[in-house]
Amino acid sequence: MLKNRFFILAFAVFLAIPVWADSSEVMPDSGKSALAPLSDSLTSSPFWRDAEGDYRSEDPGSDSLQIFSPLKFGGMIALSATAYGAAYALVFAKGWWDDERSHFHFENDFDYAKNLDKAGHFAAGVFLAEGFYLGYYWAGLSEFQAYLAAGLSAMSTHIAIDIKDGFAPKWGFSIFDVLSGTLGGFYPMAKRYVPFFKYIDFKYSYWRNSEAYWRETDTGVFTDDYCNETFWLSLKVHRLLPQSARWIWPSWLAVAGGWSVSPSTFYKKKNRHVSKKGHHEFYVALDYDLEGVFKPHQRWARNVVRMLNYIKLPAPTFQVYPDVKFFLLYPIKF
Repeated sequence: MLKNRFFILAFAVFLAIPVWADSSEVMPDSGKSALAPLSDSLTSSPFWRDAEGDYRSEDPGSDSLQIFSPLKFGGMIALSATAYGAAYALVFAKGWWDDERSHFHFENDFDYAKNLDKAGHFAAGVFLAEGFYLGYYWAGLSEFQAYLAAGLSAMSTHIAIDIKDGFAPKWGFSIFDVLSGTLGGFYPMAKRYVPFFKYIDFKYSYWRNSEAYWRETDTGVFTDDYCNETFWLSLKVHRLLPQSARWIWPSWLAVAGGWSVSPSTFYKKKNRHVSKKGHHEFYVALDYDLEGVFKPHQRWARNVVRMLNYIKLPAPTFQVYPDVKFFLLYPIKF
C-alpha cells in the first residue's frame, strides 16, 4: 500500500546517522578493532568472524564502552521527527489521508495483492528496525537494548500509521498489517540472538517486467508494484554443513526461495475476461551471500554489507509454480 512510501523515506533518513564515525572504528595499522579486548581469545582476533560466520554482532567488549549520550539521543529523536513530518507532508496527507474522515474501523484486506503486501509490511519493519538500531546504538544504548528499542519503535510506527488508516474511508486499521510489520521489526534482533536465524537471510528484489500495476492503478509507487517484486528467504548452505564438509560449498553461495504474484493480480475484472484474478508465483534461485563474499570486519563495513545483503541480486532462477520456467538473471526476465 501507499504507506510503504513512508518506510522508504524514514529508512533513508535513519541511515544518514554516521554510526561508523564513533569509537568502534578500527584503529590504523593495529589490525584489530578499537573495542576488542586485549587478549588471545578467539573473539579477540580480527578474523574470529570468519570462523563463527558472525558479521552482525558488535565487537566483543563494546557494551562496556557504551556511554548513553542525551545529546545524540535527542539528535536521533529530532531526525526521526523530521522523517515523520516530511513523510506526512509529502506522502500521507496528499497520498490517501486527504480523503474525508470517517469513524474508526477495521479492515483486514486479505484479497489485496494475494496477501503479498504482508511481506511488504514485514520488509518495511525490517528496514525501519535496522535504521532505528543504528541510531539507538550510536546514542549509547547497549547492543541488546538497541535491538529491543528498534523492534518496539518499528512496531509503534506501524500501530500509529494503522490507527490513522482506521479513520480513512477507503482504508482501515489492519491487525495483520501491524503484526507483519512488528515481526519484521524484531527480525534484526532475531538474526542477532536466535541461532536458527543465522542460517537464513530475508531479501527483496524488484525489476519492472510488467506494466500491469502502472496501467491498472493510480497509486504510482514502485513499492506497491507487487507483480514486479519478489520476497525471498535465502539459505546459507555453507553454514549448515559440518565443519569438515564446508569445503564442498562456497561460503558466498546460497539457495533462495522467492514469492511473487502474477501481473493479472492487478487486472480490473471489468476490463479483463478472467475467471480468477491473479495467482501466486514461487521461485527457487541461486543467491549471493555478501557476508561470505566480503567477510567484513570493520564496523562500518559490516553495516554496509548487512544493508546490501537485503537485496537479492540477479541470478539463475527456476519458477516452480504455477509453471516451470528458467530465467538466467531473475528478476530480469528475458
